Amino acid sequence: MRHPLRNRARQLAVGAVAAQLVREAVTLRRARHTARTALAAPPPVPGQGGTATPPVLHVLVPGLGEQPYVSRTVAAFAAVRDAYPHAHIWFVTTAREQAPPDGRETTRAAVGRKLREIDTQRMAVLEDPRPEGNKASQLNWAVEYIDQKMGGHGEQTWIGVFDFDSQPPPETAAWVAATARTSGAEAIQVVPIGTTTLAGPPKAALSRSVVFTEALHQAARSLGVERWKLDQAMTGRRMPQYLVGAGMFVRRDALRAVGGFPFVDDVPLGYRLFLEGARFATVPVLNRVDLPDTVTAHLGSLKFIARGITSWPSTLAATRTKTGVRGRDRLRLAALGVADTAEITVYPWLAAALTPSLLRGPWPGRLLVAAWWGFPVAQTAVMRRVLADELDDSTWVVPPGTMAGSSVGRRFWRTVGAWRLVGDTLRSRLRGQSVTFAKSSRTTATPGASR
Repeated sequence: MRHPLRNRARQLAVGAVAAQLVREAVTLRRARHTARTALAAPPPVPGQGGTATPPVLHVLVPGLGEQPYVSRTVAAFAAVRDAYPHAHIWFVTTAREQAPPDGRETTRAAVGRKLREIDTQRMAVLEDPRPEGNKASQLNWAVEYIDQKMGGHGEQTWIGVFDFDSQPPPETAAWVAATARTSGAEAIQVVPIGTTTLAGPPKAALSRSVVFTEALHQAARSLGVERWKLDQAMTGRRMPQYLVGAGMFVRRDALRAVGGFPFVDDVPLGYRLFLEGARFATVPVLNRVDLPDTVTAHLGSLKFIARGITSWPSTLAATRTKTGVRGRDRLRLAALGVADTAEITVYPWLAAALTPSLLRGPWPGRLLVAAWWGFPVAQTAVMRRVLADELDDSTWVVPPGTMAGSSVGRRFWRTVGAWRLVGDTLRSRLRGQSVTFAKSSRTTATPGASR
């Protein structure tokens, strides 16, 4: 061979792309299988039984600029509280939120007004008074406040976190409590799935296609990776796990043992708990959350997702000298981190670079090209059928060609967040500035308003 190193590198690149394609196919297969139970009506919540101390659940709902969601969110969590007598709901706002210039009320004021209209037993709004911080520091402040006010030292005290746009079913807390009693887990995830937008689907066909495609493909990951792995954990199988902030519960002593919520409140927390040997579990209900309802909001959220996914090196570094962390678990977490990071950074561009030469080569290469670029379209079609009862096709009307284009395009736009994160880091180091991660604004349109 004239260029043995180049040829070897090409073979490795082709193998990596093929392996990623197999990984995606396995995820889709698992999503279809998991959906049969995850999307079905859950069984009745088992009774408590016995005289054991019932789990006390402190559910934190952090908010910043969430005025359009207040009425819906307060109603949803009031129902959760009513269904389990040991659930406490805390809406956690922050002094970082300034009053809107148009005279509208802050999130704290809106929540306070809504709470005055209902029974506020075991429901309250808290405000982190500090002018600086982020979501994680907001949550840590709230946990310390709850510890001082109500105590959080028992093994049956749990801290839950939900995004403000969450719509958990009323029996969520009851299911978490039942699972806490029987599973022996230190972390319980109510898996979120994006199915709605507050103001309805975007009016523009391209925007509607992007948001709809993201809903379908993210659901494949939610069901085929997150829910599937948690189901396996319920059978005693141990594998690297992370948490998702829209519906996670952590036992208070376990949260204290890992130092509270890290710089990103969910994914690295799950990584750290896995390395510490925590047991994970899930419940047979899903948490419905809103989709990013504009292309701008969606692209803005990708940086935060990338920041969580790429947190595995810092998690490994923080536990390097920690006793009790198994070397095998560190290797497994590193392997997961490398695979997930490559998925959101290089694989689409690597496949695009290889496509011309593969098309000129033997039939296996041409088949790989067809499979790589055709699979997203097939996944869209499959998940559209799986979620037929969740996402109404009559509402999400998208031309087939536009849908196919956005399905393939998703391979590339998923990398935007990671590369924006890299750019921010490089600029901060060159200019000596700290990196800030401002909240990606959602639309504030009212239901039915045009965008």
